[in-house]
Amino acid sequence: MAVQSLHSEETSQIWAQVLDSVRGRLGSPQALDTWFKPIIPRAISTQLVELEVPNAFFVDWIHEHHLTALRQSLAEVLGAAPEVRFSALEPVAPALPAEPRPNPAATATVEPRAARLWLDSQLSPRHTFESFVVGSSNRFTHAACMAVAQNPGHSYNPLFIFGGSGLGKTHLLHAIGHQVMCSRPGLRVYYVPAERFTNEMIYAIQHAQTLAFRNKYRNVDLLLIDDIQFLAGKESTQEEFFYTFNALRDAHKQIVVTADKPPKDIPMLEARLTSRFNQGLVTDIKQPDLETRIAILRNRCDQEGADPRLSEDVLLLIADRVRTNIRDLEGCLVRLMAVAALTGQEISLELAEEVLQHYVHPEADQLTPERIVALVSEQFSIKVEALFGQRRTRSVALPRQVAMYLLRQLTELSLVDIGRIFGGRDHSTVIYACEKVGTMVATDSEFAGRINGLISTLAAG
Repeated sequence: MAVQSLHSEETSQIWAQVLDSVRGRLGSPQALDTWFKPIIPRAISTQLVELEVPNAFFVDWIHEHHLTALRQSLAEVLGAAPEVRFSALEPVAPALPAEPRPNPAATATVEPRAARLWLDSQLSPRHTFESFVVGSSNRFTHAACMAVAQNPGHSYNPLFIFGGSGLGKTHLLHAIGHQVMCSRPGLRVYYVPAERFTNEMIYAIQHAQTLAFRNKYRNVDLLLIDDIQFLAGKESTQEEFFYTFNALRDAHKQIVVTADKPPKDIPMLEARLTSRFNQGLVTDIKQPDLETRIAILRNRCDQEGADPRLSEDVLLLIADRVRTNIRDLEGCLVRLMAVAALTGQEISLELAEEVLQHYVHPEADQLTPERIVALVSEQFSIKVEALFGQRRTRSVALPRQVAMYLLRQLTELSLVDIGRIFGGRDHSTVIYACEKVGTMVATDSEFAGRINGLISTLAAG
């Protein structure tokens, strides 16, 4: 399908079909009326869809809440996965330097270059360094990201950030992009999830557009790739990314990558890619401590314009219960404020407790070491005393390592504390046990199912 002209009847018909498809994927008709009806399709093809929206906030909101539904609907109607590109009538993004507001009469046809670059970059205006909360769990990684943003292509190239879901990796990727675009206007910045990189490459191969694909990714100044573990096992995509990586690095262009594991622990990732990643700086983000979680909640309260009288006890309760995922932490707070606003209730500890029931498993305090060890003992048919003893046969060592792994994952005990529980073992023994079990979970689906079953049993109380 060729790119359609701005006012063509066919473009309008295709967009109407997309809206019908989107309607079935949204939670309410109000969402369609609010966020999709104001959109004007500028061009539609199987390769690229250009959409005009009222302002940059629309871009942010659609990216954060409705982009998946939009992409699925486009794929259903077009039979392809096109790139989606937005332009805004009021395109000045919060992360860009202040500039004179454009003449409203001219905004439909004249688009500032800075705003065009921002829209092309695929960056979310919400995710900047200013809105990122720094704590002991992410301080080093945050400093590394700041160094990269201040001197792209020279400091820590590539930068590889790993950590669990919802800990802020994507936020830092976007923040680097914004900082570079603010300090060095005109540099080409592009953010892309690894899944989209793969889909675009497949499309390019199918439609003999490989050269255009390569030019797109090898002519940027800063490439931000999210969730690189998605490339694992995809040999052709890994090969293409390998050559793209080399081309950018040889040209002193900056590459920043995120993943859920360090390079060496990503299964089916080619050794040559692992080696390239390890040539730069590999750094992790850990689960935030209590103080950082409270600071994150306060920061989100400021963003949402929450009542300043919001009780510190409520924030402490949420931060104490939701420990492992910042998205869940903020989501719980937003839901609490929404429930209070819609029902006319004051935000109290009782209301917070009610909302938390839908967000978290039983309190972590119920997951005592004794309970975890007892369940492992039962599941592996071995006496608890044997787990604490000195025997190293596989029938004892593996259950002991599983118990150490679960204690590390499900409690806030330190490595030293866990080692002390198991007969005063050294912390390095605990690290080895956690790494071994983690590797087995990643590579053995049957074993992973067994571990997930243990976790589910513990969570169910």
